Amino acid sequence: MSSVHCRAKLAPLLVGIIYTSGHRESTKMFVKLADDSEEPSSVVDCLELGYFLMFNDYMNKFKNPCSCSSTRYEPLSIVCENGDSLNAVLLALRQSPRTTDCLTISNIPINQLPGYAFQRIHTKKLILKNNGLREIHPNAFDGTLTEILEELEIKGNFIESIPQNGLSRLKKLRALSLSDNLIEYVLNNSFLSYESRNIIQRLDLSSNKIRAIHSTGLLGLENLTQLYLDKNQFHNIPTEALLNIPTLQDLSLGVNFIKDIPPGSLPLPKLISLSLEVNYIRTIPADSLQSVPNLVYLYLGNNLLTSVDPSMFFYMRNLKVLSMGNNKDITSISYNCKLKSNCRFYIAHDTFSNLPELVSLDLSSNAITHVDDFALSQLTTLSSLDLSGNRLETLPNNVIYDSLLPKGPKHSRALYLHNNPWKCENNLAWLRKWLRQNGDVQISINGQNNARCWTPSYLSGFDLRQTDPVHSVEPVLTRELMRKFVKPSTNLFIPTRNEIPLDKTQENPRIEGVNLVALILGIVLGVLGVCLILLVIIRYIIKSDREKSVSNLGSSSLASGFGGSGYNGGPIVGSRPFRSSTNHNIISVNKIIIEEYFLAWLHISLRLMISNKM
Repeated sequence: MSSVHCRAKLAPLLVGIIYTSGHRESTKMFVKLADDSEEPSSVVDCLELGYFLMFNDYMNKFKNPCSCSSTRYEPLSIVCENGDSLNAVLLALRQSPRTTDCLTISNIPINQLPGYAFQRIHTKKLILKNNGLREIHPNAFDGTLTEILEELEIKGNFIESIPQNGLSRLKKLRALSLSDNLIEYVLNNSFLSYESRNIIQRLDLSSNKIRAIHSTGLLGLENLTQLYLDKNQFHNIPTEALLNIPTLQDLSLGVNFIKDIPPGSLPLPKLISLSLEVNYIRTIPADSLQSVPNLVYLYLGNNLLTSVDPSMFFYMRNLKVLSMGNNKDITSISYNCKLKSNCRFYIAHDTFSNLPELVSLDLSSNAITHVDDFALSQLTTLSSLDLSGNRLETLPNNVIYDSLLPKGPKHSRALYLHNNPWKCENNLAWLRKWLRQNGDVQISINGQNNARCWTPSYLSGFDLRQTDPVHSVEPVLTRELMRKFVKPSTNLFIPTRNEIPLDKTQENPRIEGVNLVALILGIVLGVLGVCLILLVIIRYIIKSDREKSVSNLGSSSLASGFGGSGYNGGPIVGSRPFRSSTNHNIISVNKIIIEEYFLAWLHISLRLMISNKM
């Protein structure tokens, strides 16, 4: 009988034993694990190991900090966390019955890793995370680990330099991670004493405080292919140190303080992927990447680039992914453009002509306002283009000629155009039609941030893929076909009116923005004019009635004066009857003013009506 079947027969018995031990919750976890896993033998292994851990817990009368888990890539894994001490973990793991794929010890205080700590541990991968570790005993890994350990991660601790004690005795180490520690400088010959120096392929020194690497700091790593130096304090590319690792294929220097890429600073002929994201790079000389001819992935996003010389792509004909997004100072990608003040905000027509293998191009969140015709054309392998977050108002007809071609149902296409002030006029009609005809092209991320028209006002806010709601005369067949390609979203406008025959057109009333303003202004002026005329007329009537009453009063007084004594018989100069002739003149003037106001208002209203009709 095979060992797998033997273990499978033991599984129910183990579950029963665990139940009798009072670990009902843990048993449920193991039963669920047995139901979900794709590897039956590994599940039984995990059950046996889980029973072993539970039995140790029961016999030793202390809380076990370890548990067993199983994944596709790590069928048999132990996680020990939040324990009291390393001794508790080692007691739980003593005399472990078999080799595990991964052992993780996290959030357990370990100031110093003692000698022979793992002499009875059988695992291929060891992770020491967030333990407060500062020192490692020279014999810490002595035992079986020196012969079988392949991956070691010491993360989130207080290591201040590349460890020499303990690690140098590991013979099968292929991957070493010392990320998130306190390393400030990689000393000379830091790895030369490692017995596995010819085997190590992956080295992770990210999230430290490294400012520089000695010229011989990486000496001896003859087969290193991956080097991660992200989130450090580099101000320059460590060129001299890189000379000792010509086998490198993946280099990451993101989130540092690098300001330039001098020519020859990357002597890595086999480099495939280069990340320089989130730095302070302003310019890239044309020949700065000449020493990496096999580059496939280039990430330059989140820098301070002001211009890019397209001739630098001449040396990278295998480039497939180019990311230059979120360089908010970038104004031009064209030849002979060095200073920001001398550059137009555009992409020249032959910018990417030397990149026949390009698959993904990210130019998002820059300051590009114009793209030359054919600038992104004949990129037959291109499947993703991101022009979002720029200042583009339109695109020429042949800008993506022979690009973003369909390659079958299993290959997706994406064209991101959102966050641009698109002017949806005749010169952009080709793009809107192309988007409707190519309904499989993804234009938004997770159904959000669709590209929308900015102007004219009657189309503001409409999706670029939508048909014009005012002048659409598309046949029924075209719309039915588009419904098969495009699943309308909640904000997609689909006209429901009867279709217009192809041989007829229907003029829909449309009021342009300027005419609408003129019409509103005319109405307002007309209302004000009428109000003014009414006000003048009312004041005139009131004033006229008042003057008539005063005039009658003055006439009676004058008559009594002539019939009285000689002293008081004459009319008094300055009395109201004396001003009656003046009031008559004022009334005449008011009539003239009213007539002039009325004629002026009538003239303005007629001119506004004529201009609106035109």
